[in-house]
This record gives sequence, structure tokens and C-alpha cells, in this order.
Amino acid sequence: MRAHIEVIPCKICGDKSSGVHYGVITCEGCKGFFRRSERRGPSLACSRGQRCDIDRATRTRCQHCRLQKCLRLGMSRAAVKFGRMSKQQRDRLQAEVLEQLERRENRENREQPEQLEQLETREKWEKGEKRGKGEKGEQREQEREAQGSAEPPPAGRCPPLSPAVPAGGPSRAWPAEEATKRGQDGDRAGTAGTAPCPHPGAGGVPESPAGLEIELLTQSVLLSHRATCHPRAEDLQGHRWATFSREEICAYQSQPMAEMWQRCARRVTEAIERVVEFAKRLRGFLELSQHDQIVLLKAGAMEVVLVRMCRAFDAATRTVLFEGKLAGPELFRSLGRAAARAGDRRWQEVTGGDTGLSPGCPELVASIFDLAQGLSALRCSESELGLLSALLLVNAGRPWLQDRPRVARLQGHLDVAFRLLLRRTRREGLLARLPSPGRLRALCSQHLEQVQAFRRLHPGVVSAAFPPLYRELFAADPADVPAGTL
Repeated sequence: MRAHIEVIPCKICGDKSSGVHYGVITCEGCKGFFRRSERRGPSLACSRGQRCDIDRATRTRCQHCRLQKCLRLGMSRAAVKFGRMSKQQRDRLQAEVLEQLERRENRENREQPEQLEQLETREKWEKGEKRGKGEKGEQREQEREAQGSAEPPPAGRCPPLSPAVPAGGPSRAWPAEEATKRGQDGDRAGTAGTAPCPHPGAGGVPESPAGLEIELLTQSVLLSHRATCHPRAEDLQGHRWATFSREEICAYQSQPMAEMWQRCARRVTEAIERVVEFAKRLRGFLELSQHDQIVLLKAGAMEVVLVRMCRAFDAATRTVLFEGKLAGPELFRSLGRAAARAGDRRWQEVTGGDTGLSPGCPELVASIFDLAQGLSALRCSESELGLLSALLLVNAGRPWLQDRPRVARLQGHLDVAFRLLLRRTRREGLLARLPSPGRLRALCSQHLEQVQAFRRLHPGVVSAAFPPLYRELFAADPADVPAGTL
């Protein structure tokens, strides 16, 4: 509940709230104002007859009326903490949270058909524009042939690389590394040489073809992310109260290691299937060759799953949604409760005597929880998570790609769209706080090592009980070709 109180706006000014402060749901600004006003004492006066409206825009004009509104709504230093609210107060607060979430869902449901209609209209306009240019190009070519001209075809026939992606080299999948070094310069470099682009959702048709492409791509990413995320943001609230009992945790911990691995493999496979659907809905992704689509999905799907995990993570209790309830790291202890003890001869044969590779990977579980907690602290919006997921998937630096320039161009457009979103929401500082791509790759490699070790220890379980997609991505024979089929 505490994590979702923020959907209720500040009771004093209507700004985004940050929790319950002095007994009332307020923003950080009103919390600090009340604390300072209490210290100064009742020395404030109103020059407008104590009839001032207090909202986000006018809250600093009259301190007297702002303080009176704080007191009238119940702010007090003697107010009880949120955790000590009565059951009636908690129920009333929960009902208000659910009401706000329902309003948000209704608003999004009204906006989504409009966005889809706008997207279809602009795609039709773009196709007509391309068709017109193609007819003109064919006409010019016929004229040149009639004149016997030996001029080369226009340079525009070859698709140019995005200005954000250097020619001849792979670009980064995540903009955080360079932004950490260059700060604001990294933001300017991400859009250098690109025609002015309207922000996503702006009305009218942009004059620049590059601007139109960025806008259409942004809308495509956001709609695809919203359609393939599970559970939805408003549905997460219903799971905040569902936690595993001590008896249920003990039951999970007492399961055989192979059974717990099967459970986790099924849940990961479900998440990856949604990532595959997300990729198929992305504008421009299906225009890549099938080989490159498979390479990108195999290399980036697990990274997207790890990033999306923060949506279902409760930082206050350090738990994550698993099979309908919130679970802590201890629930997955049976992954390491194998028959393989430290001196198990068979385990030593499988791992080559590497005692750092545990049969149940408790360090991997702890690292994944640490990553989810760090991402949760960034309070990323759904739009930011959607564009981050797209950037993780479309990475021209992946090995085995056939048409790297085409992937790089799409990645460059996504990078520009992400920076435009952060600039519009004044969240440019998020770039420097994101986890590095190397950290995500290290987690995926660690997961792959543990799966391969489990496959060598229990080959029959993997081949008979693991989902086919999971086996292909993580438990295939190392000699297999990386670009198989999905």
C-alpha cells in the first residue's frame, strides 16, 4: 500500500504525493512547508481576506492560507504514523487508492483508441509520402535513361545510419555509460544532427520525416509496452496485500531442487513470451531480417525480463511478485537445497571442482533482488521502462547480426526518442543513475552458467520438464548455433 499511496495527489496542493506526512497524504514541498511553519509559529498573515485558493501553481503566494489548509485537513506533529492507522483508516485509504487507479485506467482506456487512430493515420500519410517520392524517383530515372545519362543513382537509395550511431561500429544498447561521463553533453550528442522532432503525442504532422519517424516509433513502443506488461500497473495494487505465510514459505523451501527449477523456468518463460510479443509490436522490428530478430531476442530478452521485474517489486519489504504473491529471496532457497553438498563427488565433476558455482545460485537470486531494488528506487514511469526495454532489445552491438547498419539505425531512433522523453519530463538525470549494460550482461551470464550446470547435473529433467523456449534460450548444448528459431 505504501508504494501505491503516490497515486493519490497531495491533499494540500494537488501535486504528486510522496506518502503520509504528519497524518495527511502530501507532497515533499507541503511536508517541508508544514515543518518550517510549525517551527516559526503562528506569525503568518493573509492580505486577501483568507480566501486564497491553494494549488500547485499558487501554493507559494500565501503562506497563511496554505498553513490553514494543512491544519484543516489534519496535519499535526502529533499525528500517528501510517503503520499505526486504525483498520477503518487503512480501509478508507485503500479505497481511495483503488479509486485513483481506476480513474487512471479509465483515462488510459480512453486515450489508447485515440493514439491508435492517430498512429494509423500518420502511417497512412507516411506510406503515401513514400509512394509519391518513389514515383517521382522512377520518373527521373526514366528521363535519365532516355537521355543516355550515366549519372549514378541518388545517394538516398541507401538507408543512412542514424546520426546517433557512428558508422562502422556498434552502438550502445543503454545510454547510461556515456551519459555518466558527459552528463548534459551526452544528451546533446544523442540528438545531434537530427532534424527537430516533436515530442511524442504532439498534434499535427511533423514537417521533418525524421521527426515523424521518432514520434510514430515512440507511440508504438508505449502502446506495445502497455499491451504486453503483466500484471498491469493498476492490477499490482491487488497483490500488495498477498504475501506468503510462514507455512507456505517452508513448503517451497522443502521442495526438491529440480521441482523449484521447473517452477522458475515456467515463470521466466511466460515473461519472455511477453517480451517476444512486445518486440513483434515494435515499429520497425519486423522489418529486420528474421535472423537478426532471433539474434536480438535471444541476446536481450532476459535483460528486458530483469528490468521489467522492478514493476512487481516492493522495495519496502524487498519482495517480488511470484505465482500471485509477494516473495522474498528466502522463498527460493530450495534452488540451492540440492542433494549436492560441498563434498558431493558428482557435483564436483559437473562443476570441474569450482566451489564458487553453487548448485542453487543463492548469489544470483540476491543479485537479481538487488538490481530490482535499485531500479525500483529510480521510480521509472511506464513510458521510461518501455523505451528502456526497446533499447535493450534493439542493440547493434550484439554478435552474429547480418544487417548491423539497419539495426543501428533503429537503435539510434529509439535512443533519440528516449532522450526526448526524458527532456520533456525533466528527467535527464535518470541516464546517469541507470544500471550499466555490463551489470545486466553479467547477471544474464551468471544465470546461464547456473542453468548449464543444472542441465549437466539433471539432463533428463531439463529435456522432459523445462519449457521448449527456455531450453532453447538457456539450456541448449553449447555447440548449437546461436541463431536458432523462436
